[in-house]
Amino acid sequence: MRLFSVRLLAVTLGFAFGCSSSDDASHAGPTAGSGGSASAGGQSGASPESAGSATMAGAAGKPDQPSGGNTSAGSTGGSAGASSGGASAGAGGGGRSNGGAPGSIGGSGGAGACVQNLACKLSPPPSTGDLHQDCVDRINQFLTQCACLPALTRRKDGEACADQMAEYDASKNTAHAGFTDKICQPSGSQNECPGYSSNAQVIGLCMQQMWDEGPPPTNPCNGSCYEEHGHFINMTDKDVTKVSCGFYTTASGKVWAAQNFFR
Repeated sequence: MRLFSVRLLAVTLGFAFGCSSSDDASHAGPTAGSGGSASAGGQSGASPESAGSATMAGAAGKPDQPSGGNTSAGSTGGSAGASSGGASAGAGGGGRSNGGAPGSIGGSGGAGACVQNLACKLSPPPSTGDLHQDCVDRINQFLTQCACLPALTRRKDGEACADQMAEYDASKNTAHAGFTDKICQPSGSQNECPGYSSNAQVIGLCMQQMWDEGPPPTNPCNGSCYEEHGHFINMTDKDVTKVSCGFYTTASGKVWAAQNFFR
């Protein structure tokens, strides 16, 4: 199972490990660690797809792929802290797409003395009871505690669109379909977790998988490079200031979740 991310650069769309809503869409998915599988068909681990391409990969450990069955979620990258409360990991992780060059990681944007650790494994913060807020808090947890970057602002006026995209993608069984078809605005750049077994698994496992893609070896990072690191690139884009999360649960109980980033 793969995660999908899309990013918008100019006006080109691409499916990869990430999607961005600048103008170019690609998506990627995070990888799931041992102890469970986030990939479709019950394969262990889900991983996000890389930037520049919006194609969904069915390899185990990729979040951007829809899953074919539920599997217990283990920690991403082999750490149990990735999944929330040991919740079972569903298949499919979403990807992200973005159309711009990846922002470099650095500086201290978090409160207090932040020591950068891009390989961090974090258990999700306690739930607020508001799923959309929990999604934003999880993203900001990685940004402020691991990358020493500023927290993103929750963009509530974009959540209806994000919810709509998650539902549309589930109906098509294709990550980033709504993003590339421009079914609503605003869209921004996008990461997606497709076909996970629960909301808790999206927050705990999928987002850890996306983060685990880590920084790219080159800049710019396109093609296969974005497919491998797209979700991480979208999450850490220093030009991004806001995020809207969207969720949809299918009749069979699979959760599709989109995260739209805005500059």
